[in-house]
Amino acid sequence: MNKNLLKLCVLPLILAITVGSIYFLPEKGNSAECSISMELPLGLNPRGWYGERRQETERERTLLAADTKFAKADYKKELSLDEAMNNVSPTLCHVSIVRSGVDLNNSIHRPERCLPAQGHYDLKSSIVSVPVDGHGSIQMTKLDTKQNVTQSNSSTPIILNSMHYYVFIGHKQITHNHIERTFLDMQDRVLFGRDQHWAYFQISTAYGKEIGISKETAKANTELLINQLLTELIQWNELSE
Repeated sequence: MNKNLLKLCVLPLILAITVGSIYFLPEKGNSAECSISMELPLGLNPRGWYGERRQETERERTLLAADTKFAKADYKKELSLDEAMNNVSPTLCHVSIVRSGVDLNNSIHRPERCLPAQGHYDLKSSIVSVPVDGHGSIQMTKLDTKQNVTQSNSSTPIILNSMHYYVFIGHKQITHNHIERTFLDMQDRVLFGRDQHWAYFQISTAYGKEIGISKETAKANTELLINQLLTELIQWNELSE
């Protein structure tokens, strides 16, 4: 075959294959729900935690898509008599679940994006495995941060240390990695014609001598609360199918 003729045929052939491949892609299907309940348990529970509902902020509602859903609560650990007598402070954990709407890119994002806007700095990231009763353990991203906080009785700010754990939960998948979550979502849309809602679960805990909670105590209590909440909230049967 003449080389010039071959060159002329290549581009139309590529275009024909590209256009034809559209017919092999799946049709757009219904949205699949993320496999986590938005009903955070409140009140005093058997494991010594007291949860109280917290409202999302006006800024969160403004920045994120209108159909984004929120579930937030603050959990305080009940102290034993010995701990109370030794002036140990109760661990306070802030829990958030944010569920994406139709526009995924404007519904949820990594905490690394929003924490600096809340005054957190010196972010240090690591991957940790957290035990979950009956389900082995799950990998979560853990961020350690610092934040300057001004106390009501002093004009000099203190440096408050915090730890933040987060994980993304889809319909069939769970991942600690934002980039992996993005590729999983693209795979579902292109290969299976399925849009799925994603949610991220985040829990934040402050610690340090300024508030009477050691890093070790904060970490242990935070992971105990993660264990309890995710055991109850995640629909594990959906993820295992």
